[in-house]
Amino acid sequence: MNDTTDEIRRESQEKDPRRVTLREFQSKKSSKFMDPCAIEAKASFKCLDDNNYDKTLCSDYFAAYRECKQMWIAERRRARLNGEL
Repeated sequence: MNDTTDEIRRESQEKDPRRVTLREFQSKKSSKFMDPCAIEAKASFKCLDDNNYDKTLCSDYFAAYRECKQMWIAERRRARLNGEL
């Protein structure tokens, strides 16, 4: 994770600013939506709200969200290849 992602998670208003683990994701009910990058997504939307939807001012937040999603997809792919999913 880069410094921006760590900073976004520290500054979040979430009670538990950590990413959902693969084990938690596997054990969730099939009807429950679980976004492992929810904190980054909320921070991106908050940045857009605070800056009158000027996307150029929120590029760090978007990059942190993309990095989170890429990391999560890679983790799920690795788990599938290892037979964990």
